[in-house]
Amino acid sequence: MAKKRGGLGSLLILAALFAAVWVYYTPYLALNDLQKAARAGDTMALNELVDFPALRESVKQNVRSAVSHEVGRHAGPLGQLGGLLAGALATPLVDNFVTPEGIAALTQGQRPGSRHDGAIDSVAREQGKKVKIKRGYESADVFVVHFIARDGDQEKMALVMHRAGLTHWRLTGIRIPAATARED
Repeated sequence: MAKKRGGLGSLLILAALFAAVWVYYTPYLALNDLQKAARAGDTMALNELVDFPALRESVKQNVRSAVSHEVGRHAGPLGQLGGLLAGALATPLVDNFVTPEGIAALTQGQRPGSRHDGAIDSVAREQGKKVKIKRGYESADVFVVHFIARDGDQEKMALVMHRAGLTHWRLTGIRIPAATARED
């Protein structure tokens, strides 16, 4: 009887270990599914994998930060007017970029709008070669995919995924370091 309990205990430990490893890798699997769905234009899958309102707000915040940064550098009435106009134009532009095609470009470290008729143009292909990807947990519920320039260690962009439940992940934002860069 003692052997059966020992075997059962080992089996339970092995099952728990397998479950922990599987839970750990779920954001990697979700990112892979996101890339496939975005390339295929599968809107149903994308609706499951992307929190579109949160992603749009994140992109708008990055645009606003970049505009504020530039307006701060070019203080004056014309700079402020340009900042107001750019802020007003941000919403329709963001809505045009946060699409399945735009997400497909983002998941490959490319800028939205660099795809034409579902194909990656030569500039985007070249841009993808200049980027290395670093993936990892930022916290237990936040997973970040960093796109870093190959010719240096400067981050170009990061995709932010948040946990939704135990094993489900959703793309909720992007980070563009240039939008928050400060010159001293």
